Amino acid sequence: MRQLLGSLFICLFLVSQVYASDICIPIEQAKSIVVELKQKRILEQEVQEYEGLIENLKKQVELLRLENQLLKEQVQLVKEQRDIYKVMVDEKDKEIRKVKVVGFFERVKSFLMGAGVGGVVTLLILY
Repeated sequence: MRQLLGSLFICLFLVSQVYASDICIPIEQAKSIVVELKQKRILEQEVQEYEGLIENLKKQVELLRLENQLLKEQVQLVKEQRDIYKVMVDEKDKEIRKVKVVGFFERVKSFLMGAGVGGVVTLLILY
């Protein structure tokens, strides 16, 4: 049994040496693999950071679109207020013109009535 185990051990040891060259890689290749793995890990972290930045930028774009829409609505409201104010100014201007015209005729009427009353009084006094 010992011989069987011994021969089995020798066979395995010899076979493992034969396949070791197929399985093992040179040190220079192992170093480059380690460097590439580190670079891969760094690149994956950068990709995650950039994906986070992209999400933030998408949120900012959405907020800017909302702000733009609100500003458009505000501009529309200001235009409507300007139109309303313009109508009010036109109406007040018409009222002022009416008052000026009525005021002029009222003055002429008062002057003529005063002149007429003064003339009647003067005629009454003279006769």
